[in-house]
Amino acid sequence: MLSSNAWQIAKKYKWKIALIYTYVFIAQLLFLVEPYLLGKAIDSSLKGDHMCLLLLLGVFLTENFFMYRRMVYDTKVYTDIYNDIVIDYLKRDNTSDNSTKMARTDIAYSLINFLENDLHYILMSVMSIIGSLYFIFAENVLTGIVVLLCIPPTVFIVRIFYKLIEKSTKVGNTHYEQKAAVFNTEDISMIETFYKRRKRVIVAGSTLQGKNWASLNSIKSAFLILAIIVFTTAGSSITQGSAVAMYAYINQFLISLMSIPISMEIYTRIKDAMRRIEM
Repeated sequence: MLSSNAWQIAKKYKWKIALIYTYVFIAQLLFLVEPYLLGKAIDSSLKGDHMCLLLLLGVFLTENFFMYRRMVYDTKVYTDIYNDIVIDYLKRDNTSDNSTKMARTDIAYSLINFLENDLHYILMSVMSIIGSLYFIFAENVLTGIVVLLCIPPTVFIVRIFYKLIEKSTKVGNTHYEQKAAVFNTEDISMIETFYKRRKRVIVAGSTLQGKNWASLNSIKSAFLILAIIVFTTAGSSITQGSAVAMYAYINQFLISLMSIPISMEIYTRIKDAMRRIEM
């Protein structure tokens, strides 16, 4: 998906990006052990021992530190990357009109949003899926099998909506490229028509995303209830702490699984943006 120009810019900042993702990785690892420690803290606190609570507090604070470092540092890096992308594009595009160029420099910011937010989300979701599955299977194998059965219907829903969302993204970006040209006419009726059309494009895209989300969230809710039933009927050795931890990991896994459709939406948005600025 990335062109040679984009790869050159990425290579220029590779060590800074690596540091950012090191912060993300450490913070997410700490996040994954929180439900386990919470369960242990509940069980030990009921017996009068509060050491696990102190340990949990330490994990919270350490995680917050690494997330803070990432949030402060990455904005500086990604702003530099965005500036390089835009200047590189403007140097190469000698054919497009100013309206198209202005729109594409705005659309290009979706690439930075991808690096700063979307890619972080995808990485954390993948780690959450793997980590939560480990803890679920370690606690109860049958419950782990149940949550894995959520994957086929999720993938099925994604396949249904993916092409429609991809088409909606292309239509929306193509329409946005006309904005400056319409404004330059200073014809209020044309501007009004533009915004009416813009509303229809945005509403259509939002409706697709809403249907996608509602379908997937229904699947998530059904499997969450089913997994809880399976776990709580598995035996009499379940403690209050393990029940809380297990609920957290099941919910975390199912929420992270929602990253599949979100990742597909992200991919369509980035692919279309790259196609436009690399023309």
